[in-house]
Amino acid sequence: GCVKARAGKSLPVLSYRGQCKGPGISTQISKLRILQTCARKHNRTLSVIHCGEKKVAAASSEEAGQLHYPRRVRRVLKHKGTECSSSTIDYQARNEKELQQLVNVIPDRLRERLLLHDEFKELIEIVLDLGRSPLARFPSGDFVLSSEVVTQDDIQSAVSLVGQFGGDNRAGIDRCLHRISCIRNRHGRIVGLTCRAGRVVPGSAELIGDLVRKGDSVLMLGCPGVGKTTALRDICRLLSEECGRRVIVDIPHCAVGLARRMQVPEPDKQHSVMIEAVENHMPEVIVIDEIGTEAEALAAKTIAERGVQLVATCHGNQLENVLRNPALNEVLGGVAPVTLGDEGARQRGSQKTVLERKGPPTFSAVVEMASRTKWVVHHDAGRAVDMLLAGKQPAGEIREMQADGAVTLLEQWE
Repeated sequence: GCVKARAGKSLPVLSYRGQCKGPGISTQISKLRILQTCARKHNRTLSVIHCGEKKVAAASSEEAGQLHYPRRVRRVLKHKGTECSSSTIDYQARNEKELQQLVNVIPDRLRERLLLHDEFKELIEIVLDLGRSPLARFPSGDFVLSSEVVTQDDIQSAVSLVGQFGGDNRAGIDRCLHRISCIRNRHGRIVGLTCRAGRVVPGSAELIGDLVRKGDSVLMLGCPGVGKTTALRDICRLLSEECGRRVIVDIPHCAVGLARRMQVPEPDKQHSVMIEAVENHMPEVIVIDEIGTEAEALAAKTIAERGVQLVATCHGNQLENVLRNPALNEVLGGVAPVTLGDEGARQRGSQKTVLERKGPPTFSAVVEMASRTKWVVHHDAGRAVDMLLAGKQPAGEIREMQADGAVTLLEQWE
């Protein structure tokens, strides 16, 4: 679009017209910088207003020579209706079909009551514990499936349909996203099952679509159940189909698009499988579902140093949780104590021994998933860590996905 200045009698206005050519914010930022340059030249103060399909920047005639950036902003980063190459797949019908396969695992006497529930399509998980009433968990709360307690026969029947559990006491259902986890007693016998429903949520990756498209390595943080793995699948689809990247994952399903998968036989071997993927299969991107050990953190660092884009998840609500975890903080560059001289401590206003980042982070950006639709994005992981260690709030922004699929920037701070 073209940039022009209109001279008004009461309020000079700088504006631009033109279509944004991508769902990311890079195009918007470049246009905004042009307006900022004009504002500086004419000694005006710039404020940004979103008006439908275009942006208007109004320059006030105050004496200011600096630009004032509002802490709270509302800007659309991605408009609804963005198409992807997987748009022909009816994910809703597939989710319903796969959900029925999860229901088939539980005893017959429990199925009818579950299928009649008003929120059946929003089922979160089914819990079967020996000697207790079976539960189904929905967004509205727990629902008792039967007054009769779960017996050992009920559990054995479900286990026979699921198959063998791995070393992490997890199993799955073929061609589905569901996860079945077991609880064992001290003798190794299974006495409880948690059957979590997995779903495809197309478009969930668009909250950080601009980051992964331009090749940033991204670490996604969040508590269990917030949707980390769901978003990871959609990122795989986005990178492999839309961007044409060679992607290696460990999550088998059509939801990951054209990405190739490498399964991890045992949890403690994940780091070696990660290195094997780089050495044997020439990936451009590696997607890791949960970095949980020091060995995996070091393997991720090795992969990043070989020029491969990484997208990974990690347990932890905020950046600080990972930074304070000695087993995982290597992905953020690591932390080491540093002793300052008297003058240095006086200049910083701190104690003589402080914590500082040891090296560059493995990931260029960090995302805190506050909920399924609202994420906090730290574009510069290194700077965010340094600010956090200095006792400051790390620079970032809050993004939210609306019901129509539009991604909105709610708040931003430096």
